Amino acid sequence: MERSGPMWWMRRNTGNRPPENRMPDCAETQPPQPPHHEPAPPGRLPYQSSLRALTEQLRNADGETLLLLGLIRLLYQDHADRKLLLALAYILL
Repeated sequence: MERSGPMWWMRRNTGNRPPENRMPDCAETQPPQPPHHEPAPPGRLPYQSSLRALTEQLRNADGETLLLLGLIRLLYQDHADRKLLLALAYILL
């Protein structure tokens, strides 16, 4: 096997290399197939029942709970300490 030049492996001519070291051509490889997803039933979102239950709980929440949730969201957006966020979430339980 002759290795003349600094980038012998980038040449188009594959006759100098053994077949086990030969890289596959683009025509030989198959493009990756996207994963198959089941379509959602018409008129329903995939997580619509979960979202409906969450919004129902938020509608029935008292003012203190909503205030704590808003505070947690604001502190999270300002990159607050995680221990503080977890402490506030613990108070909600």
